[in-house]
Amino acid sequence: MKNTTLVLLLLSCFSCSSIATTTVAAKNITTATDATNMELEGFKEAIKHVHYLAKATITDVEIIKEDDETDKHVYSAEVLATYRGTEQKIINYEMFVEKGEEAVVDNTPIYIALCIDKQGAYYWPGTGSQFTVSEAINIWLTENKNIVRDMHTTGNWCN
Repeated sequence: MKNTTLVLLLLSCFSCSSIATTTVAAKNITTATDATNMELEGFKEAIKHVHYLAKATITDVEIIKEDDETDKHVYSAEVLATYRGTEQKIINYEMFVEKGEEAVVDNTPIYIALCIDKQGAYYWPGTGSQFTVSEAINIWLTENKNIVRDMHTTGNWCN
């Protein structure tokens, strides 16, 4: 009788554990889905306000000391695909950052949303202009490539 009770207790314990694990896993999936949706919405918002959009891999960065508070990072990147703007194989763009901010060179592809100044130089308009490559963004871009290419930009982030 004792063995039967022990087995029943163990089985009920495993059952509770698997239910708890499944619930936590489901919550994490929802959170991951929410994060993916938020990034896609941020991506769609960014492309309304910039002149250039591409999938690229950063290959180099030069750090130029500007003043006591600011550094300029000049990034070089290999362009894997252009979605808006003039197609290029290599692009250089500037980013002004707080003095001492780390410049990351990683060969992982990213999406970059950039502005173009009056001299034709590309620059990073600020936070919310660089995105990790994700399946959600890839699918959305595949389905909307012509719309993205032809869409009018407000250029609001480029002032």
